[in-house]
Amino acid sequence: MFQKAVSWIVFIWILTSFQNAFCQPVSVPGKPWLSEYNVFKDYKGVYVVKKITIPCRAYETFLVDGNGKKLTPAYRDIGDFSGDLAEFVPMELDEKKQGRHGFINRRGEVVIPPIYVSTDKFYEGKTWVIYRSGKQFGLSYIDSTGKEIYKVPIQYFKKDFLISAAKVDMICNYDTREDILWWKGRNYFILNWNFSPFIEKEVKSSKYIYHFLYEGKYGIIDNNMILRVPVSLDDIDPEYKFSGQGMERVKYGDKFGYINVFTGELITDFLYTDTRKPTSGLFWVKKNNKWGCIDKTGKTRIAFLYDEATGFTNEDRSAVAINGKFGHIDKKGKIRTPLQYDFASYYNRGISMVRIDDKYGYIDINNRYIIEPIYDEALPFDKETTIAERIWLRFELSKNGAERFIGFSYKLNAVLILIGLALFIYANNLIYKRMQLNRARRKK
Repeated sequence: MFQKAVSWIVFIWILTSFQNAFCQPVSVPGKPWLSEYNVFKDYKGVYVVKKITIPCRAYETFLVDGNGKKLTPAYRDIGDFSGDLAEFVPMELDEKKQGRHGFINRRGEVVIPPIYVSTDKFYEGKTWVIYRSGKQFGLSYIDSTGKEIYKVPIQYFKKDFLISAAKVDMICNYDTREDILWWKGRNYFILNWNFSPFIEKEVKSSKYIYHFLYEGKYGIIDNNMILRVPVSLDDIDPEYKFSGQGMERVKYGDKFGYINVFTGELITDFLYTDTRKPTSGLFWVKKNNKWGCIDKTGKTRIAFLYDEATGFTNEDRSAVAINGKFGHIDKKGKIRTPLQYDFASYYNRGISMVRIDDKYGYIDINNRYIIEPIYDEALPFDKETTIAERIWLRFELSKNGAERFIGFSYKLNAVLILIGLALFIYANNLIYKRMQLNRARRKK
C-alpha cells in the first residue's frame, strides 16, 4: 500500500547533460518550415514547435497548423495534448502574478488562464493544480472547463507546504515539466502525488479510501485518484481502534482530528489531545485539557467541561468528573447523577459503583443506593455478581446486596504472609544462635 513519488531531478541532470542536442534544427520532408525550429511534436495535424536560442535560458514555443501557421503567440512552453487541451506557460515571468500555468485547446485558444504555479496534463477528465494560498501552496483538482472538483484542505497543515520553504525544479527547456519540492533532511515531499500503474490499479480497486505511507508520513487518496489528505499525517487508524461511526481518527503533530472513512475528507480540524472510541454515536474528545463530545459530523454535542469521562452505556449514562467530584450525564449533556462522589464508575446492568468518604457502594440509574457504601474495596458489576471487601473479609456480592464469604482480604493475606515470614526468620535466627552456642560448649 506504500508508494514513493518520482521526481524530475534525474531527468533534469540527463537533459541538461544533452542540452546541445536541442539546438539542432529539424527537417521533415514536405514541411520545410519545420527547419526553423529545434524541437517539434505532431498532435494529429497541429504541431508544438520550439526555437531554442540559449539552452535552458532563452526559447520560444508555438502551436502551429499543418502549414506552419502560428496559432498562438510565443510561449515559453507548451506541454503534451491530453484530449483537446495542453498545458502552456506564457513568456512573462512576473513572480508577482499568482501563477503562469494554464491550458489551451488545439485551435490555440486559452481555455484555462495561466493562474497556477504548477499543474499537469489532464487524466480521466481532471488534473491537479497548485497555487499560492496565503503562506502556503494549495492543491485542487479541476475539470477540463477549469471548474474546481475538490480543494485539498492545506490550511489544516499549518507547518507544511510553506511557500518560503519550497524549491521549484523544472527540466531544461521545458517549463511545463515542473515540480515543487519541500526538503526534510535527505527526503523531499510534494503536494501532487504520482503512482505506478500497479499501485494506481490497487487504489482504484479499493472500496473507499486508500492509505499510503512515505518517509514516515501518511496520505489519503480516494478511488478516483484524488488526493484527499496530503502526505502529512503522523498516524492513522485504519483498524478502527479509536474510530467508528464513519469517522477515522488521524493525527497531525501532537493533535488528533477525524476524516470521513468513505470519502477521505477532513471532518474536524486537528484540535484534540486525546480521544475515546465512540459510543452511542458520540465521541469523547479532549481539548484544552477538558473532555467534551462531538458527533459524526464534528459538531460539539456536549461542552468541554469535564476532567474525566467514560463512554456511554446502554443506560444512556456516562461517568464524568469536575474538580475531583464524580457523577453521571446523559447523551444530551444533562446531569443525571449529581457530581458529589469521590468516584463513580460507568453503569453496567443498571448499576454504578460509587465511593464516598472512602467507602464503596452501588447506585441505580435514579441515584438511589441499592447497596449502601460500607465496603473498603469494591469492583463494578461487570457480571451478575462482583467482589467487595470490608473488615478484611472478601465477599461475592449480588445485586440485591446478599454476601457470600469467599476468603480474606488480599491486604490481610499480605499482612499474614509478612507476619509468617517474620516469624520464620525470627525462629530460624533463634535456632542458628542455639546451634552456635552448643558448638561453643562442646569445644570447652
